[in-house]
Amino acid sequence: MNKDFAERNSPKKRKPATRKPAKGRTPTKNKITFHAPSFSSGAIVGAVVVLVAAYAPEIIGTSTAAKNAVVETQETPKIRFEFPDLLKNNEVAANPDTYSAPQASTKAEKIFRIQAASFRSEDDANVLRAKLLLTDLPSSIEASKVSGETWYRVVVGPFSEKVYADRAMTRLRQQNLTAIRIN
Repeated sequence: MNKDFAERNSPKKRKPATRKPAKGRTPTKNKITFHAPSFSSGAIVGAVVVLVAAYAPEIIGTSTAAKNAVVETQETPKIRFEFPDLLKNNEVAANPDTYSAPQASTKAEKIFRIQAASFRSEDDANVLRAKLLLTDLPSSIEASKVSGETWYRVVVGPFSEKVYADRAMTRLRQQNLTAIRIN
């Protein structure tokens, strides 16, 4: 005994109304045309506004006779330079120590150098040296004999301050090189 109550209370199903085009009507097209009288009148009004803005201060301003009267009543102040008189009347004492050569430091300045890598092949050392030179690190190659074999080590530096050596060390670590300080 099942009953479907959904259709009982619903209004009749209606089809949506279709709109029929009106007979004899054509859709209007928005046709934009050049209207010469509007363009020329706008250009003339714009030119007049620009000319009025440019010459309005001269037209509204005072007459030239009044301007000349104002200029004559104002006296221009006279400029007087006192510097030449001060130089003639005074003597300047010079300190000769200011211009002397600096004293040579008694303690030896420490030079910092870093070994970037060492190779058995000179070609490998030259490749690394070229890469370091391209990254703006001063480098050179030193050859040394170790246990009868020649090793070529790539040295970065010399640096006069420890700060610069530390910066170079950081840049070498960024390139995955285990660098060590040498004296």
